[in-house]
Amino acid sequence: MTDRWTIVDLVLVVLGALGGSMVGYVIAAALTPDPNVALLSSLVGQFVGSVGVLALISRMRGLGFDSLGFDLRLTDLLYVGVGVALQIGLSVLLAPLQGLLMPEGGPSQELADAFMGLDTPGTKIVMVAVATFMAPLSEELMFRGILLRALQNRSRRAIVLITSLVFAAFHLVGVTSVPAGVIVFIQIVIVGLVLAHVTLRHDRLGPAIFIHGGFNLVAALVLLLPREILEQLEQAGAWLRF
Repeated sequence: MTDRWTIVDLVLVVLGALGGSMVGYVIAAALTPDPNVALLSSLVGQFVGSVGVLALISRMRGLGFDSLGFDLRLTDLLYVGVGVALQIGLSVLLAPLQGLLMPEGGPSQELADAFMGLDTPGTKIVMVAVATFMAPLSEELMFRGILLRALQNRSRRAIVLITSLVFAAFHLVGVTSVPAGVIVFIQIVIVGLVLAHVTLRHDRLGPAIFIHGGFNLVAALVLLLPREILEQLEQAGAWLRF
C-alpha cells in the first residue's frame, strides 16, 4: 500500500462527492417536495461524501490530513480579501470577452435561478455556507491537496499548470453552452494558477482555502440580490462563478 496520495485517491474522493450528492438529493426529495431543499441537501451531501471518503483513505493509509497541508491559521483570514479582489478583478477583465461571446448576458442563469428560488433565511444561509466554506474546503483538499501531492515529483510549473487545468475542467460540469464554458474555463484556470502558486509558496492549504472562500463569497452575495439588480449586472457584463 502506497504511503503517498495518488490520482486514484482523487478519483475515489470525486466519486464520493457524486455519491453523497445523489444520496442527499434522494433523501431530501423523499422528505419534502421543495426542490430548493433537495438542491441544498445534494450540495451538503457532496461535501460530506468527498470529505468522508478522504477521511477514510487517510485513516487506512495512516497519512493524516496534515499530509495534505491542511493547516489553518488565524492570519489566513486576511486572504479572504485576496479572494474578493480576485473575483471582482476577473469579472472586470473578462467582461469584454463575455460581451463578445454572450451578448445577451445570463451566463450563470441556472445558478442565479437556484439562488433566487431560495425563499427563506435558513436556506439562504445554508447556500452561502456551502459556497464560502464547504466548497472551498473540499475542493482545496482535492485539488491543492490530493492532486498537488500526487504530482509532487513533477516540476513546479507542471504542478501549477496541471492542477489548474483539472480544477477548471471540474467546474465545466453543468455548464450548458460552449461560450459559457470558454469563459468559465479561462476564469477558473486563472484562479487555479493563483491557488496552486499560493499553496506551493506556503506549503499548506490555509491561504488557498480562504482565497477560494472569498472568491465564492462575492458570487454568493451578488446572486442573492433581487432579480432586477442581478439582470442589470448581467447586462453590464458582470460574470461571477464559483
